[in-house]
Amino acid sequence: MRRATAALVLLWASAAGTLWSAEIQETVESAFKAFLEGRVDDAIKGYRYLETLGVSLPDPDSNMAVLSRDKADNDAALALWVKSSLIEGADGFVWNQRGWSYLAEDRPGEAKDSFLKGVDRSSTTAMQAEANLGLGLSALANSQPKGGMIPLRSALVQGPYILPVASYVTGLTALSVGDKPAALAYLRQSIDLDPVNLESIRELARLDEKVGENRSAWRLFNRLLALDPGDGEALQHSKKLARFIPGDPTASLPLRRLPRPMLAPDAEGASLPKSSVTIRVGLYSGPDGKPETADRMYFMVNSNFQLKTGNETVNENGRGYDQWEIAFRPENNVVEVRDTARNIQHTAKQPFRIVPGAKQGSVLIKSPHFLNDFGFDAGDRELRGALEVIPTPNGFRLVNEIELEDYLAGAVGAALPEKSPAEAYKAQAVLSRTMVLWYKSQALPNLERTDLCDSARCQRYVGINDEARETRSAVKDTTGLVLISADGRLARVMEHENCGGRTESGLETGDPSLKNLLSVDDAPLAGLPPHTPAQLERWTHEFPPRDRFCEAGSLTAPAESRWVRIIDASELKARAERVQYIGAIKHIRVSKRSATGRALSLEVTGSRGTLSFEGPKAIEDFLSPGSLRSTLFTIQPLAKGGSAARFILWGAGTGHGLGMCRAGAIGQASLGRGWKTILATYFPGLKAENLHYKPPPPKGQGFGKGKPKNPHFKPKK
Repeated sequence: MRRATAALVLLWASAAGTLWSAEIQETVESAFKAFLEGRVDDAIKGYRYLETLGVSLPDPDSNMAVLSRDKADNDAALALWVKSSLIEGADGFVWNQRGWSYLAEDRPGEAKDSFLKGVDRSSTTAMQAEANLGLGLSALANSQPKGGMIPLRSALVQGPYILPVASYVTGLTALSVGDKPAALAYLRQSIDLDPVNLESIRELARLDEKVGENRSAWRLFNRLLALDPGDGEALQHSKKLARFIPGDPTASLPLRRLPRPMLAPDAEGASLPKSSVTIRVGLYSGPDGKPETADRMYFMVNSNFQLKTGNETVNENGRGYDQWEIAFRPENNVVEVRDTARNIQHTAKQPFRIVPGAKQGSVLIKSPHFLNDFGFDAGDRELRGALEVIPTPNGFRLVNEIELEDYLAGAVGAALPEKSPAEAYKAQAVLSRTMVLWYKSQALPNLERTDLCDSARCQRYVGINDEARETRSAVKDTTGLVLISADGRLARVMEHENCGGRTESGLETGDPSLKNLLSVDDAPLAGLPPHTPAQLERWTHEFPPRDRFCEAGSLTAPAESRWVRIIDASELKARAERVQYIGAIKHIRVSKRSATGRALSLEVTGSRGTLSFEGPKAIEDFLSPGSLRSTLFTIQPLAKGGSAARFILWGAGTGHGLGMCRAGAIGQASLGRGWKTILATYFPGLKAENLHYKPPPPKGQGFGKGKPKNPHFKPKK
């Protein structure tokens, strides 16, 4: 009897434990869901309930601390981090967050003590580097910059991920003690390590101007304008500095210049498979994807060539390797074509084409001059196929008419770093081919009749300049292969630089054409993604886990994987005013996140009102126009004199996170994985098939807006 009773008690206890665990799990999930949806108070209630149950994992206090900070309740956040830090075994991360909370309260002395403890309690290099960065910022906030130099120099040797922001803060510190040469060196280092660090570029531009480096300052202010054409300070200083630079200042821009065509018209090794599909690529595209307008350029062809209008030949006397000029004449709105002797060979107000006569013909565009100076790649480029010149009322635009496989050799080379593994190039070739055909199937009517642009908005492409033997081999080895969805249709696929460890789900975008894109772990084994606010915070603060494919290669920059930005509240105020005046910025919080933690909307509170920014583009335009690496970030405010002075973004990854992670593709190939396995990792449910043998889908089942189009292209017989 006693044995039966004991067994019954054990059974009851086991059942109670199971029920208890289920209740805890449900609370954790609902609290995290509330956090992702921006319901901060509901999320805090969930963690308070866990606290009353005596649950220690996940830690209720650290999660409530993150939520309180997002709620702009810095007093509560600080108290909770203090409480968490006093628990035995509290690591450097907890002490660092306590330090940031003190800086959010403008208490740099106490922040220093917490960061010192963070150095002592750190179990990883990332925690130590963060603590040393905190010590440097605490010293600056306390008007004791010299005291911050030693910890900042320690941060500079504690891993590649912290280097760009540590260099930036060290540059500011050197500047505050009057050491301009050191400040220049550190700021340049920051930009070299992270070329889109807007704050470092701006600070260096200002400093170059102060020390009389007018040409360098002008280039940097124009670099800011390329990222953010609405930057009033950059525009004002660019115009001012241009007056002090002899000659045409644009001549000093670091543009690609090519003396003559590189492609030999009869080089067998450079030949590519014939394709029945011809695409039209808009050249020199701006941020909006539209070709910029030029008013002058030179060109050379690697073989004899003709000028054609439609099917009519208007000049067939072009000699290979002669340099000709195309110029717009505003007095009569005519585009003139002059030969090497400056004789007019053609005048036009209608489109005309430069058509090489050789099988492997190419056209070299030399020294093009545009009405707009920034925001696109204005360098020379050599292109396979024909070049179409389209006159406009102010100049002319350029379109490359090229066979699909010829195009891919350059596009694949532009997508991946030089010397990438062969299997990564093959995966990229299949992906790029699929993307181009999808763009072509969905192209809307436009003046230039283009199928896609040449910028990263569509797919980066500068022609033969990015070709290599490996890219041509990848195109040949995968000729005609595209990714097909389960229903037998051409799939819509996407790519990005670095997923930060996990890709995004296409369903989060609300675009039905992206439903095939699933969120996957960028690792050999699926792991548990962050499922509490504190875990997401740690994910963005820690250096990336070594089991990620995107960390297995060595060809991508560390700043693509983990990054930190320190943004002045005054700059954010100026950008907010482009939309609406809300006064001084008081607080910023992510009001909605995707399941992977990426920001979907942002709420900005000012002294005179509140603004909301919805979607990646609006968020980027506010936080860091043209230069926000990803929306997978967390935000930490820093105060001065009782007001928000700066905001720190702790971020992971580069790009939208949808589809193939290019860093991960390189990593997988470096580990010996084949291109099919690489693509299967990022596109589960899709398969590679030859487009030439696929029947067209049922009529009216194309993706996108407007009239559906057939996303398959059968070769002409």
